Amino acid sequence: MGKLSKGQLVEAAFWLVLVAIFFAYSFEFNNEIEIYKYGATLWPRTILVLIALAAIGQLLDQRKNGNVASSNTMAAAHEDSAQDTELNSLGWYFNTFILLSLPFIYMTLPDLLVKQMAIPEEGVAKLKIICAAVLLIAYLAIGWRNHVGAILALPIFFAALMQDMGFYALAPVFIIGIMILMGERRVSRMALIMPLLYGILLAFFVSLLYVGLPTGNISPFYEFGSWMVKTFQ
Repeated sequence: MGKLSKGQLVEAAFWLVLVAIFFAYSFEFNNEIEIYKYGATLWPRTILVLIALAAIGQLLDQRKNGNVASSNTMAAAHEDSAQDTELNSLGWYFNTFILLSLPFIYMTLPDLLVKQMAIPEEGVAKLKIICAAVLLIAYLAIGWRNHVGAILALPIFFAALMQDMGFYALAPVFIIGIMILMGERRVSRMALIMPLLYGILLAFFVSLLYVGLPTGNISPFYEFGSWMVKTFQ
């Protein structure tokens, strides 16, 4: 069992004190909302509770395993990256820059093509799907040899696609992608964890908090997202 350092204790105390301060402040706007029976403070208080649980969980894990457990996963990702591209080399920085650029290419390229080629409105959705597919293939090709860069780029890619593709369609892919990049290779484990996490997210945000997660705005993602909202709310 590892010993906790002063830095680890101070970090945990900082987060817990911050949570306590903001939780106390939440009473300032604890008002009822006509269309939402849980009031205005449920959402921010839930986030605060999750932060507190994460801080306590990290502290307990560090007490049990020291820094070994938290570093093993990233170490494995570094080893995977180092197989083809040496970390901190010029090539690694170049590959990482390309990976981080892909989401921004998606956010700008379709609009530029629509203006330049005068694509009709009914063709915009197909264009965005094609652009997303091409950029996803590029992400997989580059990221497979640069796991650290892929881990950094994946959340940005997820956020860039979410407005068009929606949270409900992208979240399962994002969860599986994170597990693969963090070193998980067991299909049975991923088949168990992904639906569990996805179900928890839907139950928490959609059924409990009534948070309006993006449904997407192009077919068939919009139809799928709308169906998920009707199902879980």
